[in-house]
Amino acid sequence: MNLRKVFASSLSLYALGMVACSGKSSQPCKVNCGGGGNATLSVVLTAAPLAPPPNTNLLSFLVDINTITLTPTTGTAVNIPLNATAVGVDLTKLQSDSVFLGTSATVPAGSYTSITVSISNPVVTFCTQTLGNVGCAANSVATVTGAAATPIITSTPFPLTFSANQKTGLAINLNLGNALTVSATQPQVVTAVNLAAANVFSANSLPSAANSLPSGPLDFIEDVTGVITAINATSQSVTVHTATRGSLIALANSSTVFSPNCTAFNLSLSFSSCVVQGQVASLDLALNSDGTFTLLEYDPLDTTTKDWVEGMITSIPSSTTQFQIVTNDLVLQTSNSLIGSSLPIASPINLTLVAAPQPFVVDTKGLIVPTNAFSGRTDTSALAPGQTVAARVTSFTAASGSTLATASADLLYLRFTRVSGTVASVAPPNTFTMQSFPPFFALTTPITVQLSTGSPSTNFDGVSASSNLTVGQTVSIRALYFGPPVGLTSTLTPFSAAKVRVP
Repeated sequence: MNLRKVFASSLSLYALGMVACSGKSSQPCKVNCGGGGNATLSVVLTAAPLAPPPNTNLLSFLVDINTITLTPTTGTAVNIPLNATAVGVDLTKLQSDSVFLGTSATVPAGSYTSITVSISNPVVTFCTQTLGNVGCAANSVATVTGAAATPIITSTPFPLTFSANQKTGLAINLNLGNALTVSATQPQVVTAVNLAAANVFSANSLPSAANSLPSGPLDFIEDVTGVITAINATSQSVTVHTATRGSLIALANSSTVFSPNCTAFNLSLSFSSCVVQGQVASLDLALNSDGTFTLLEYDPLDTTTKDWVEGMITSIPSSTTQFQIVTNDLVLQTSNSLIGSSLPIASPINLTLVAAPQPFVVDTKGLIVPTNAFSGRTDTSALAPGQTVAARVTSFTAASGSTLATASADLLYLRFTRVSGTVASVAPPNTFTMQSFPPFFALTTPITVQLSTGSPSTNFDGVSASSNLTVGQTVSIRALYFGPPVGLTSTLTPFSAAKVRVP
């Protein structure tokens, strides 16, 4: 009898097992369940051009990124560690560029429904323009601030599923126009900034569907400017420390380009000679799928560590020695900085050239540039609204109340302006024309943009080459701007583009 009971019990257990296997199974655990492995996820930030409103003169749009978290279908949220405690960035630069936020190699394999971004301290600096005049109207540079926000992105590409050992990336995109309110009666005046407004944030998987990246990397991370704090000659790695985005380490290879500034400093075009600890330099990088960086181009700006302030010129200078910019980047000495924390990004600053400054330099990075009035100049007559310049600071006085910060400078570089418009015509592979610029540029006809096809070449994102540009497309460029094609600073190709992005 006992043997029969045991046999019957065994049959019952077997039958239940068969039903469980043949019937509809329950949903499996998808994340944080143990034994599933991890994926590697890198995150960057980009910005869509200002449309609408197209007629606003944005000089800077500062935000701080504080945290990024992924929400799984089940289980606990996953934090993506940032590259700095808080990553501060001028969004106007991200119309054409991407800024690296952080990488996690411990994202549990599974399904995720959304990504949440904690973002704070928005400061928008803008100006108005008197019809027909170049530059900001007198005393019109103003700022507007907003509240912090924690937007949750649930739209495509979410929900996302990561597999064990997968290496991938996401771009978080902020729409500049949707975050701003513009006066109905004064169409160039920004009255509010709201990061929690509808349709401000979106996301897309990396790499983008079309680009000029070599096979493998996720994105371009360009114009990373700071102080070189470490070098490894054996591995050919270089560490650059930035003022607001932490430090990044990149590996050079046989394809790395060394800019003409190397030879200008009597250094050869090689890693062992041109890359020197303590230099101020701008690095163009490729973000790899494992979160590391490949050095695409190395561009030294100064052989020793000094304070630099970079920003956009707001108006035609009224003096041969004085001019104003709105700050969009800084380089700070690692010790004894003249500026320290006293000049926030997005702040206007009045600059004065010292007596007998060094001749101005165009930071060509090896791109094709026209004969121009900037290179070698020592006074402000070559400066034009919309140009971005970097100034080497010799003295600094912080702002006080309504009095702007001031600084003196002994050297100016012409550097890269970020601007959006529409394609007016195409002539690949060498040029295309743009129109619909912000009003204070006073560029009312299609303007030629020079492209470079050698080494280095113009980088593309959203399209793979200039031949894919079409008339009417919205386009953003990072380009050297030599001023309007009329007057003393005239050139037939006012822009020389290092980067072209089609959103």
